[in-house]
Amino acid sequence: MTYVDGNAIGGLLTDVFGRDTTTVSGRCGECGAENVVAALRVYRAAGVVVRCPTCEAVLMRVVAGRDELWIDLGGLLGSGLEPLREAGIHVVHAGQVVDGRTQA
Repeated sequence: MTYVDGNAIGGLLTDVFGRDTTTVSGRCGECGAENVVAALRVYRAAGVVVRCPTCEAVLMRVVAGRDELWIDLGGLLGSGLEPLREAGIHVVHAGQVVDGRTQA
């Protein structure tokens, strides 16, 4: 399967987090490698899967529904990506919705 670099999701992440995140660094929860978002591997299919360029672990998943967007940052540690609390955007980390909503 072919991938592109993290710049491919730069616009999407800017829409969600309100700032350019391609230069934000985070650590892989699997191997500990530190990379900026632009250096990550992005695979597109029904959703978006972002993998570590070092060990191929899944760092981020993005799925868009009708009026909702789900972003799972479960494999990305210390990312510094603070989620916005806008309607229709759910940020999931470690299996928990962390964007302030009481209902997932």
